[in-house]
Amino acid sequence: MKQDDEAHRYYYSVEGRGDGAIGGAAAFIAIILVPAGLYAAWNTVVSWISALFS
Repeated sequence: MKQDDEAHRYYYSVEGRGDGAIGGAAAFIAIILVPAGLYAAWNTVVSWISALFS
């Protein structure tokens, strides 16, 4: 019976690590998307400014 309790504890810790991996993947995606969004926004602003002065 004690081994079953330990198995459940390990099982849930693995589940917890899985959730952490999902969070890590979301953070990785955010790290990629935030600079890409800033780059796109900057290019949009620059194009508007250049259109005003051309």
